[in-house]
Amino acid sequence: MNGAMPAYFGLQYKRLLRSIKDFGMNPYLGMVLAALLFFWLSKTLFSRIAYFQYYYAAAALFMVLQLSETRRNDFLKNIYTKTNYARLRLLENLLLVFPFVIFLVVRGFYICATGAITGSLICSFYNKFSRSAFVIPSPFSKQPFEFTTGFRKYYPAFIVIYAVTAIAVVVGNFYLGAFLDLLCWLVCMNFYSTTEPSYYVWIHAQSPKEFLTGKIKTALRYSFISSLPLAIVLCACFPAKAWVVAVICFCGLLYMTAGVLLKYTGYPKQISLPATIIAGIGIIIPPLLLFVIPFFYNRAIQKLTSTLK
Repeated sequence: MNGAMPAYFGLQYKRLLRSIKDFGMNPYLGMVLAALLFFWLSKTLFSRIAYFQYYYAAAALFMVLQLSETRRNDFLKNIYTKTNYARLRLLENLLLVFPFVIFLVVRGFYICATGAITGSLICSFYNKFSRSAFVIPSPFSKQPFEFTTGFRKYYPAFIVIYAVTAIAVVVGNFYLGAFLDLLCWLVCMNFYSTTEPSYYVWIHAQSPKEFLTGKIKTALRYSFISSLPLAIVLCACFPAKAWVVAVICFCGLLYMTAGVLLKYTGYPKQISLPATIIAGIGIIIPPLLLFVIPFFYNRAIQKLTSTLK
């Protein structure tokens, strides 16, 4: 009993190290950079978005809820005793929510921190979280599989983005709405974070240049459609800030272009951590993408040449 949890968390730790190593970076350096990025991003969002502590606590609980997936917990129940299983679920939930709680406490949001801890404890007794068997209709065609599968996977995120944007408009908080508009672009960009099998690329009777051009056009078209309602509402309700919405749209188009090219910079391998860091810097400082995109494009052409002939 005493060795059950150390063995489990030891295995998860090794999996984490291996995942970071597969990105092409020293695992320990990767963990340090991830911690610094988490701190910087948290501090930035708290300083720029009103009442962000509530979204922050909700994000922590959403991440904890992912550990309540039914199949995963059924597997754990078959391995561990009831006592060990209960302790394991309780501890892993607390470990996951811990960084969020610490930051909330440091910022003085004790109620939200308490709520996050309480919610994580409650979630440790909940193991029926699963995706519905109902297939979510996708507004996108089957050709761009990234958007079809991505929309069905992240449709709750779109619901939240649209709903909170409506609230932002009602309360007159333009910058919250602008942030959500930008977040919509980033969610679409995330659709291209997973590398598909070589066969899915090989079946295209195209040159690497034609293949990438088609991918980029599709990504720009559908991401623009996804964010268009938000842009229209923000421009209609805050006409003096329409230029900000236009800038966000332009940045979003750059993000999507970089995201598509990033996917193929190491093909057929997964995206490397150095390339991800470069893209991340470009997201933070959009003008740099004007230099990053050509670099990613040339790398992607080189990597796709062996698959597309």
